[in-house]
Amino acid sequence: MSWDVVARKEFRDALRSKGLWVLSLVFTAFFVIPAAAALYFDVGVRGDQAVGMQLLIEIVYLNIVTLFLPLVAIFAGYAAISKERTSGSLKLLLSLPHSRKDVIIGKVVGRCGVVGVPLAGAFLVNALFLMASRLTFKPGLYVTFALFSMVFALVIVAVAVSISGAVENSLYSIVGNMTFFVSITFFWNLWANSIGDGLWDYLGVTGATNWSFVLFLKLLNPSQAYKTIMNSMLGEGSNAARSARFRMFSGGNTSEQTTICNDVLAGNANTTQGFIARTNCLESAQSMPIYFSDGAALFYLLLWIGLAAAVSYYTFNQYDL
Repeated sequence: MSWDVVARKEFRDALRSKGLWVLSLVFTAFFVIPAAAALYFDVGVRGDQAVGMQLLIEIVYLNIVTLFLPLVAIFAGYAAISKERTSGSLKLLLSLPHSRKDVIIGKVVGRCGVVGVPLAGAFLVNALFLMASRLTFKPGLYVTFALFSMVFALVIVAVAVSISGAVENSLYSIVGNMTFFVSITFFWNLWANSIGDGLWDYLGVTGATNWSFVLFLKLLNPSQAYKTIMNSMLGEGSNAARSARFRMFSGGNTSEQTTICNDVLAGNANTTQGFIARTNCLESAQSMPIYFSDGAALFYLLLWIGLAAAVSYYTFNQYDL
């Protein structure tokens, strides 16, 4: 017996939760409503139909995914281990031939399945609405969006389960998970900018070095890593990744923007009109540093799984059950 036995049991047990299914239906509704609006009310059709789906994903769906999907993932995973510890059933589980590592991995995989299956159904239903609408449906782009969104969801599930294994009860778990959610959703960029300001004011770290460090901190945020990867996929041309990284900075004067484009992202500052008017970093002879690339952003996103699991296992292994 090993972690896969725990995962299968976890999947079957969690699927019996009515609250999780209700939350999944609500999330599906959030996805279908914009697509239904495009189908029945021609929302997004006035203008260029070819970019209508990109607009829908960029303006509506990315915000839905980063705001509501983590809540579904947290609801699915926050009590995975802490509830069993409180009820005493965890002792029974560990009395079987399962190690604590098997429990952590099995719980993560099982709860990932619980979130992944309904989410895949939501994406499928939504795709049918989009194909029926007058918007130009781009299957490759939509599949990419669905896959990266599922990866993002599974990362949050892994973190939620790991927090559940690192604390004593479900109350501490929900507090820890909601603190994590609020941090990555509302405060992470503010903290990154504040650290950059502190380096500038107190240590004299200015220019490209300062901006590079701030961008690196922002890419470590799983929510921001997901969004900037998707913005890169939604962009056009070989400079799409550079433009997506540049958009992680807001405001700033012309000198700061030039520093970000020229020195940090190795591009040129220029304002162009695409399907959304935006400041864009055009491509130059130099390539963007690999640690700011889409692959690096995906690595930082997946790194949360290993980090959360390692901390959870270390803490969980110290508890005297």
